[in-house]
Amino acid sequence: MPIDKETAARTALRLLEEDGLDRLTVRRVASALGVQAPALYWHFADKRALLDQIVDVMLAPAAMELGRPGPGEPWWTWLERSLGALRRALLAHRDGARVAAGADVTRAVAMGAFAERVTEVLHAAGFGLADASRAAGALVHFVVGRTLEEQSRPALEEEARAVADAGFPFPVLAAALRERHEAGITPDEDFAYSLMIMLTGLRALRDRSV
Repeated sequence: MPIDKETAARTALRLLEEDGLDRLTVRRVASALGVQAPALYWHFADKRALLDQIVDVMLAPAAMELGRPGPGEPWWTWLERSLGALRRALLAHRDGARVAAGADVTRAVAMGAFAERVTEVLHAAGFGLADASRAAGALVHFVVGRTLEEQSRPALEEEARAVADAGFPFPVLAAALRERHEAGITPDEDFAYSLMIMLTGLRALRDRSV
C-alpha cells in the first residue's frame, strides 16, 4: 500500500509518544510502516522534514480553531488565549516542544498558521506589518521555548530536593524556588505570568506609538 506523508507522520507520532524523540528514527518509522527507509526518503529529505510533518499533525487541531478576536475582545486577551492553545497542543505530546523547535513553517504549516494569524491580529491592532511579524515570531518562539523548558524540567519534588541541598550553587534562586514551591505555584501559572510580561511590553509599545 502506498505510504503518504500524513500516515507516516501519524506513525512517527505514535512512536514518539512511546519512546521519545531520542529513539525516533526514519528507519524505525519505516519498519513500523512495513517499508524500507528509502520509501520514506521519497517523501522526507531528512529527519527534520519528518519532524516538521509531525509538528503539523500535532498542531493542526489547534490551528483549525484559531479565530480572530471576538466583538469587544482586546487583542492581548486573544493572544493570551491563542498562545495558551499552542502551549497545550505541544504539551499534549511527549517531547512536543523539542520536535517543534526549529520547525520549518513551510512544512509545519499549522505552526505557520499561528504566526500568520498572530501577525494579522497585531497588524489590525495598529502595529506596522513588519513589527507585527517580528512580535509574532517572538511570541511563537517564546511559547515553544518555554514549553520545551517545562517538558524538560525535573518533577517538582525532585527540584525541591535539589534547591534544599546546601550544595546548590545559587542561593537567591534556591530561596526563590522554595518560595514558589511553598506557594504552590503551578506550571500553568508560571506560563501565564511569563506571557503577561511579554504582552504588557507589547501593549506599552502599542500605546507609545499612538
